[in-house]
Amino acid sequence: MVAVVAWQVWPASEEPDVAVLARVCDGALSGADVKALLPEKGERFSQWHSGVFNPEQPYARKAPGTCKVYGGGKAVRIEHSLYSNGDYTMEDVARDAGAAGAIRITLGEAEGFHEGDTTSLFADCSSGQDKAVVEVDVTYEKTSDRAVIRKTASLAADTLRLEARQLWDLSGRGQPAERRAAARLSR
Repeated sequence: MVAVVAWQVWPASEEPDVAVLARVCDGALSGADVKALLPEKGERFSQWHSGVFNPEQPYARKAPGTCKVYGGGKAVRIEHSLYSNGDYTMEDVARDAGAAGAIRITLGEAEGFHEGDTTSLFADCSSGQDKAVVEVDVTYEKTSDRAVIRKTASLAADTLRLEARQLWDLSGRGQPAERRAAARLSR
């Protein structure tokens, strides 16, 4: 009987839930893809962002943005960039995706690769003679687990779609795949 009483008054050592917000990264992205990467329990959820991340916010200039979310002892970093004037092209993406150790990712018209702890996804936004490529990098943890890579690729695709269509105004030119298209991974 004493053991039962002691068990009931013993403090619960269970870690708190990681409560990922419905919208993350300046309200730009759904928290669902982030939640899929973070543990369910542990250290509280937090986030920060810099630069432009939400195209709907009234920023004075369009500068690439970075967002980092934390929870359960893990972190996810999301960063986007625009390469113009042929600095980095889709041919460079194909070359890098074929490098030793890289896992090629194809999501509709978006292409990229996973290497080490980073999934990089690119969309060709070239118009006429102007060469432009939008890049989204999602850095999570070093892995070759294809399920984890699909989750980071999904988060990269959501970000790429948002940035390509709304921030960099590339509508109609090389837009990435539709939301639920499955990432094809190959070596």
